[in-house]
Parts: sequence; C-alpha cells; structure tokens
Amino acid sequence: MENLIPFTIFGSGIVFGILMLVLIIIMFVADLKEIGTMATVAVLIFLGINYFWGNFPVMTYLTWRNVLIYLFLGFIFSLVRTILKGRELTPEEKKHYDLRWAVFRWWFLFPISAINWILGRFLKDVFDWIYDKIEHIYTYLFNLGDNGKVSTKTKK
Repeated sequence: MENLIPFTIFGSGIVFGILMLVLIIIMFVADLKEIGTMATVAVLIFLGINYFWGNFPVMTYLTWRNVLIYLFLGFIFSLVRTILKGRELTPEEKKHYDLRWAVFRWWFLFPISAINWILGRFLKDVFDWIYDKIEHIYTYLFNLGDNGKVSTKTKK
C-alpha cells in the first residue's frame, strides 16, 4: 500500500513525461509573460512531488557541480542578453524597463529564455538584416511592370 502513491504519480515513464512537458510549457509561458515567479513555483512543486513520491532519479542530477555550471552559464547568458536588450530599447523605454526581474529571469531560466529569444527576436533580426541587404533587388522586381516609380520601403 505504501507504494501506491509513487506508482500512481510517477510509476510510469508516460506520466513522468507528461509532467515534464507540463513543466516545460509552464516555463515557456512564464518567460513569454515575463513572470519568473510562476516558473520558480512550478519547478519547486515538480521537484517536491518527485522527491517525495517519484521513483525517477531527478535529484541525482542536482549536484553542486551541475548547479554551479547551470548558474555560470545562466550568468553569461544574462550578461549577453542585457547588452543586446540595452541596444534594442530606446532611452525612453529604458527608463520604464524593470531590468532587475528580467536579469533574474534570463539568469535562472536561461535555457528557456535563450530558446524564446533565438526563435523569436534574434531570428527576426537576422532576417531583417538579410532583407536590408537585398531589398533593392526585390523592390526593382516588384516595380518592374509599373510605369511610375513606387517605393516599397518596409516598416520596422
């Protein structure tokens, strides 16, 4: 009877996988909504449930070495992200931007924040830069059939 709760909650790999998927989705949502507290609470609840009722060795990966490596990589990512965010914002936007919570979110959720940033803003910046280099070709082709010269500058 004492094995009923662990088997019920984490007894199968499918249930553990579903719970991991829910945790990762919550972390992505927390990063997109810029709510670091939600991700922290979700991780603590997940670790607590797994510690008391789980039979997967998640806690064996939480060694001092792994935690320090994670924090160091997150610190480096938060420095890079802060520099690039500073370049992105106008001076007026910088006055109202709460950098403190963004830095902690980038630091402690750096794998999720990096994926969101790379798939979101960073790729858009790369595509905008590439298009700026070849825009004149497409503008010429777009206006090829027109008698008048029409400019099709893109808005940023």
